[in-house]
Amino acid sequence: MKKVLITLPIIVVVALLGLYFYANQQTENQIDIYIERAIASGAYKDIQYESADFDVDASILISGLRVTDAMDFQYTVDELEISEMDFFNEFPHTINLSARGFALPMGLPALDNSMLTPEMQNFLATFDGSQSVPATINYNHQYDSDNSNLFNSSMSIGLADAFNLAMNTTTRNISYETLSQITDPIAAETAVMNALMNAEIPELGFSFSDFGLVETLLSNQAVQQGKSVDQVRQELISITQSLFLFAPADLQAIVIDLGNDLGSFMEGNKTFNFAIHPDFSGSIQQLQVPIMSAFFAGEYGQIVDLLNIEFSTE
Repeated sequence: MKKVLITLPIIVVVALLGLYFYANQQTENQIDIYIERAIASGAYKDIQYESADFDVDASILISGLRVTDAMDFQYTVDELEISEMDFFNEFPHTINLSARGFALPMGLPALDNSMLTPEMQNFLATFDGSQSVPATINYNHQYDSDNSNLFNSSMSIGLADAFNLAMNTTTRNISYETLSQITDPIAAETAVMNALMNAEIPELGFSFSDFGLVETLLSNQAVQQGKSVDQVRQELISITQSLFLFAPADLQAIVIDLGNDLGSFMEGNKTFNFAIHPDFSGSIQQLQVPIMSAFFAGEYGQIVDLLNIEFSTE
C-alpha cells in the first residue's frame, strides 16, 4: 500500500505534464489555423512566431511575433498574450489581446526631417529596428450573434511616460462572422459598405490621456522657436480658445466649450474624452437623411444634436 501511495502522486504529475504539453501542441495548431486564414484573406503575406505557450489559466503567450502585411510593411511584437478566447467559432465571440514591445525591422519610411527638432529626430531614430519600443496595445471584444449581432469592443494604445489612447465601440446588425469569411478584397470592401448601411452604432468614444507627451512636444516647440515652454503653451491655448471665431453661428457655443477643454488639456497630465451617442440607436439608415439635409441646409448644430456629441477634460 505504501508503494502505491508513493507512486500515485508521480502518476498524477506525469499526467498533468502530459496534459500541459498536449495543450501547448493543440494551442500551436489552433494558432497556425488562424495564421493561415489571415494570410489567405490577403491582408498579410507572412506571419511567424518563435513560441506559443499555454498557461494554466487558459491564456496563451506568443513570443517573437513577426508580421509582413500585404504592402510589405514589417513589424515585430515581443509578446502577445491571448486570453478568454472563443475557439469554438471561426470568428471568436470573445477575446482579449495584450501586446507588448514593438519594432520595425526595416525602420520608418523615409521622412523629411528638416522641420523636426533634434529631440524629435532622436525619438524617431529609436524605430530603426535595432530595439523594441516599450509600447502596449490592449484589445478585447464580445460578440453576440443571437442578439442583433451585438458587438462591443475596446482598444488602448500606450507608451510609458508619454500617452494612452483608448477607444470603445458598440455596433449592431453587422454580421462579423459573414464578413470574416470573405477573402476577396474587393468583395470585402463592398460587403463592409453594405453592412454599414444596415448597421447601428449606438456608442463610439475615445479618450486621450497625457503622461508627459504634451510637455515633450511643447518643449520641442519652445526650443525650435526660442521661447519658454509656458509661452508656447499659452499661445496654443489662446489659439484653441479662439477657434469659435471661425465656426458657423450655430456651432459657436460648442466650439467655445471644445476650445476651453482642449486648452485645459494642454496644461498637461490630463485626459480628454470624446463620445457620440446618436439618435435612432445609431442607425446609419435613419441618420443618413436628417444629417445630409442639415448639412446642405447649413444647420450644423442639428448634426451635433443628432449625434449627441459629448466631450470633457479631467
